[in-house]
Amino acid sequence: MPIYEYHCEKCETVFEKLVFAGDEEEIFCPKCHSKEVNKIMSACSFMGASIGTCAADAPKGFS
Repeated sequence: MPIYEYHCEKCETVFEKLVFAGDEEEIFCPKCHSKEVNKIMSACSFMGASIGTCAADAPKGFS
C-alpha cells in the first residue's frame, strides 16, 4: 500500500494518497474534487538499521 503524490490539473493542488490495489480509478483532488489528476514523481525514503553515523566515525581535525 504505497503512498503516491498527485497533481490536480484543474486547481494545481499537489496531494498525497494512500492507494490500495484497484483504487487507481477513484483518485480525485481533495480541494476541488476533480478527477483530472496525474501521478507525479516524488522522493522515496528508506529506513534501515545502522550503527553510528558518517560524521561520528570521521577523525577529528586535519591530517
